[in-house]
Amino acid sequence: MIKYFKPIIFILSTIPFLFITYKIFFNKLGPEPVKEITHFTGEWTLIFICLTLSMSPLKKLTNINYWVKVRRMFGLFVFFYASMHLLTYVGIDYRFSWQPIFEDVVKKKIYFCWFCCLGFVNTPNNNFFTKNDVVA
Repeated sequence: MIKYFKPIIFILSTIPFLFITYKIFFNKLGPEPVKEITHFTGEWTLIFICLTLSMSPLKKLTNINYWVKVRRMFGLFVFFYASMHLLTYVGIDYRFSWQPIFEDVVKKKIYFCWFCCLGFVNTPNNNFFTKNDVVA
């Protein structure tokens, strides 16, 4: 049963992306579509950050090591949704006009948090440690 757990989590994690894609293609975003997409992807980034950070306490509470194996996948979804959020902000909202983007980033330092998500993506997996004879 546990071997089916990871694909189920993957499928459930892609549902928000499919939902916003549906809303885009069927014109169901409302009067401010860019704001809707930006908020939607930002909210799901925060949800996946919370899920990712809750895996270690879940492991300690339940004594099940499988939570840590799922943590990396959640971290990759954090990066995916944060990247979609950033691309919406830079590409659709500001249309790659760098001067207003820079002024907005200086004014609102929250956009710097996207770079923090790189830590979730840049962590090596278990194969890295076994191939390089490094004890984790």
